[in-house]
Amino acid sequence: MRKISSENFIKNLEISIIIFSAISIILSFLILKNLNYVFSLLSGIIVAYLNFRSTKNESIKIVNSIKQGLSPQKGTLIYMSKFYLRLLATGIVLYFLIKILRLNSILILIGLIFVHFQLILIPLKDLHFKKLEII
Repeated sequence: MRKISSENFIKNLEISIIIFSAISIILSFLILKNLNYVFSLLSGIIVAYLNFRSTKNESIKIVNSIKQGLSPQKGTLIYMSKFYLRLLATGIVLYFLIKILRLNSILILIGLIFVHFQLILIPLKDLHFKKLEII
């Protein structure tokens, strides 16, 4: 079983998400041939990816703060409050994309789901089939 550091694992995960997302956007443009649909899919992917990155960064900051002496209860409170603020901001952005810019809500939802689907499949592939162990 090969060992990989958590930093390298997350870095490889982010690179894989970007590559697969770019391929899906190109394929959707070739299949749908409508820029509004492609922009809708791209918007969903970008929102989901930015949520993933900010969640990752906040988690790392909170864990480091707890290691430096912050109480776990206060760390959890800070993390959860930032999580709900981010969720509210995501809702506002999605409302803007759907109501103001008139983007396709189904394709935005597909873009959101696509990134989360990759967050499940890529680690499953790496950990199960490549027999990686995160250290």
